Amino acid sequence: MACPGDPVAIADHDDGQAALEARAAFFHDALTDWLADPGITIVCGRWTDGAISEFMPAGTASLLPPAYEGRFAGIRELRIRQQRHHLHIDLGRIHALSYVVAPSVCLGFDPSLEIRLLTEDETGAPTDRWMVALMYANPYLQDRRVDPRAAERFFRSARDQLARRPDLVRVEIAPDVRDNVHAGALFECLAGVVGKRFEGIDWAGGLAALGVREPAVPAGEPLIVPLLREALALSEASLVIFRDRTLVEFKTDRLGGLHRYEEQGHVSWQIGEFDDHHCHLSLGAVSRVLFSAEPVPCQGNRLNYTIWFLVPGACGNPYRPDGYFSITLNKPYRAGVARPEVIEPVMALYRRHAREAWVEADARFLEALADGPPNRRFDE
Repeated sequence: MACPGDPVAIADHDDGQAALEARAAFFHDALTDWLADPGITIVCGRWTDGAISEFMPAGTASLLPPAYEGRFAGIRELRIRQQRHHLHIDLGRIHALSYVVAPSVCLGFDPSLEIRLLTEDETGAPTDRWMVALMYANPYLQDRRVDPRAAERFFRSARDQLARRPDLVRVEIAPDVRDNVHAGALFECLAGVVGKRFEGIDWAGGLAALGVREPAVPAGEPLIVPLLREALALSEASLVIFRDRTLVEFKTDRLGGLHRYEEQGHVSWQIGEFDDHHCHLSLGAVSRVLFSAEPVPCQGNRLNYTIWFLVPGACGNPYRPDGYFSITLNKPYRAGVARPEVIEPVMALYRRHAREAWVEADARFLEALADGPPNRRFDE
C-alpha cells in the first residue's frame, strides 16, 4: 500500500490529529489578538444568505481554552465579558483566515477591513464560504479619510500571520476597491507596512511584498511537466490523490504516462491512457514540488520517500492541506534493508531539478541524500 507521508496510516497514529490541533491553535492565537482590539465587530452570517448578526464587544471578547479532544479539539467558546450571549466555533472546520478589503453595505459601500474564517464543506474540502468574520466597525476618521492606524494594523497582522503560516492565510483586495476613492490611502498603508516604495498603486507588488504567494500561471506547458514525466517513470511507485475519507492510488508502472489534450482551445492534462484507468489534474495549479522523507508505519517506521506536488492554499488533503497529489515509493526496503535501486532514482530526480526555484526538499530527505538512505527504524 502506498504511503505518501503515510496518509493510509493516519488512523493508526496521531499525525492528522496533531495537524488539526496545530491549525486550531494558530487560528485561536490570531483571533485572540484581534478580539482584544476595541474597534472590532464580530459578524455572523452573510448578506447573500439573507441576514447577519453583529456582536460589538469593544475589546472584551475572548476565546476559552479547548475543552474537547479528538475530532472536536478545534471547538472553542467565544465569550463576551458580562454577557450571557456567546458563540461556539469549530476551528477544526476552518481551513484559512482570509484578510479581505471589500466594499461593505454597512459602510456605505466604502471598503471594509475584514478577517473571514473560511470553512470546509461537509466532505472536508476547502471553500470560499464563511459563517464568522471580524471587521472594523468603522475604519475611517470623522472626515471619512482612511484611519491609518486601523489599516496599518490590518496589513501588519496579515504580514505577520503569513510569515507564520502562509498555508493558512489569504489576502484579497476586491476588484471594486482597486478603483475606489480610498484605494490610494489604503495602498499607502500597505506600502508603509512592507517598507517599500512603489510606482503608483501596485497591488500585485504590494501583496507580494506582504508575503502573499501567487500561483504561477505559466504560458504554454506547466513548469512541472518535465519533472512529473520523470517521476511517473519511477519503478515501485504510486501516484496518490488523498482527500477526506478517500485515497486513490495508481501504480505508476501500470499508467501510460502523461498526455496533453486540446479541444476547442481548452487544454487538459491526463495521467494514464484514454482507454484505461486515468485521471485529469490541473497541473498549472501546482506552484511547488517538495521531495520528502518521513518515517511511516507501513514501512516499519523507516523512511519512505515522497514527491509532493503542492498548490497555494488548501485543496482538501487532510494530511497535508496543500498536497494536491504525490508520487511515493511502495517498496523501498527488502527485509528491512534499503533498496538503492529503488531509492536512488528519486535522489537523482531531485539532483536534476534542484536548481529550480519551485523545487524544495525537507531536512530528512537532504540528510538521506548526503549520507545515504538509512535502514534504521525511527521508533528505536
